[in-house]
Amino acid sequence: MSALAKDHKSVPPGAPTGHLSGVTPDGHVYWDDAVLRTEVDRFFYRNWLLVGREEQIPKTGDFLTRTIGTESILLVRDKQGQVRGFQNVCRHRGTQLIEEPSGSGLNSIVCPYHVWTYGLDGRLTGVGHMASVQGFRKEDNGLFPVHVESAAGFLWVNLDPNAGPLTAQLGPFFDRISRFPLAQLRAGPTHTYTIEANWKLLVENYSECYHCAPVHPDLNRITPYFTGDNDAFFTEGKGKFSGGYQTFAGDYNSMTMTGYTRRPPLPGMTEEDRKRIYYYVLWPNVFFSLHPDYLMVHKAWPLSPSRSLVENEFYFDPKVMAQPDFDPSDAVDIWDIINKQDWHVCELAQKGTRSRAWHGGRYSEQEILVWDFDAYYQEQMGRNGP
Repeated sequence: MSALAKDHKSVPPGAPTGHLSGVTPDGHVYWDDAVLRTEVDRFFYRNWLLVGREEQIPKTGDFLTRTIGTESILLVRDKQGQVRGFQNVCRHRGTQLIEEPSGSGLNSIVCPYHVWTYGLDGRLTGVGHMASVQGFRKEDNGLFPVHVESAAGFLWVNLDPNAGPLTAQLGPFFDRISRFPLAQLRAGPTHTYTIEANWKLLVENYSECYHCAPVHPDLNRITPYFTGDNDAFFTEGKGKFSGGYQTFAGDYNSMTMTGYTRRPPLPGMTEEDRKRIYYYVLWPNVFFSLHPDYLMVHKAWPLSPSRSLVENEFYFDPKVMAQPDFDPSDAVDIWDIINKQDWHVCELAQKGTRSRAWHGGRYSEQEILVWDFDAYYQEQMGRNGP
C-alpha cells in the first residue's frame, strides 16, 4: 500500500517452490461479502491490533473508542493509572455507552439509556429497579473486558477472550526495534483516506516495490527499488510480520520532498540505520515505516469488500518538535503524494479482479513478501498454502 518495499535478495525458506511457482489468490476474495466476514473474524477479532498511543489517554478518566468490524471498543485509564479495555456496550440492553471518539474527565461510565453505571475498572456500581430480579448480581454484570497491552508507546487490543500475550504475536518485531525509544516520540500530522479497494490489496501493495519505478518516481529516485533487503518473513515462524529495508541513493538522508532533512536522526539510530528506511507489515493491518528522522504508521481497516479506511500517522522526536522552526511538511507532503499514487493503482486492481476472465496470476521475483502475506492469509483462512 504505501509505496514501500524491499527487493528479492533474501527469500523465506521454501520460496523457490512456494513463491516462484506460486499463484496469487483468485479475484473473488477481494469482492465476496462472505469472505470478508470470515476475514474480520479470523484476522481482526483474533489478533492483536494497534489502536492508539499511551499519551492519548494520559490521565485518569481519559478515554478512546475504536470501531473494529461490528465491535466498538472503549479504552479508559482507571484510577490506578492502568489502561482498561472494554466492549463499548451496556450489559442491560446492549446500548452503546460512549459515542465520542475520545475525551477526558470520566469518573464513571454511564449508560445513556437506563443509567446503569460502571466504574472505570468495569464493575457495575449502580443500577435501579433490579433488587427483586431473581438471581441478578451486580458482580456478574460488569462490562465485557477486552485484552489491552502497551508496547513501544502504542496501545494494542485483542478481542479474543483466550488471547495469548502480545509478545507471542509480535515479540520478535519488538526485539528488532528495541534500540529505538519509540515510546518517547510524539504524534505529528495524521491523514485519513478512504480507498475503493479491498484491505488485502493495500497490504500486498505495501509489501513490494515491483511497482515503485513506474508508479513512484520520487520515491524511486530517493530509494531505488532494487536496493535493500528482506530480513523478516512470516514463513520463518518468527512472528506475524514481514519486511526489510531500503537504502538511500547517493547522499540522500530522508524520505522528504527533496530527499534531505536537517532534522537529526531519532535516538538509537546507528550510522547504518541512517542510510536506511525500515518497512514492516505487522499483520493483519499495520504498516510500520521507520525513517532516520521520523516514524510513519499506516493502519488499514476494511469497511466493505471493496472499500478500506487508512489512517496515516507521523511521529517525531518531541525535542525536535519543540524547536520554533519545526516543520514536518517535507515528509508529510511526499507521503501524501505517494499514498495517492498507491490508492489509484490499488483501485484499478480492485476493478480488474472482478473480471470473470482473471483467476489469479504468477508472482514475480520482486513479490516474495506478497507471497509471504498470502501464506499467512491462507493459513488463517484454514486453507493450504498459496
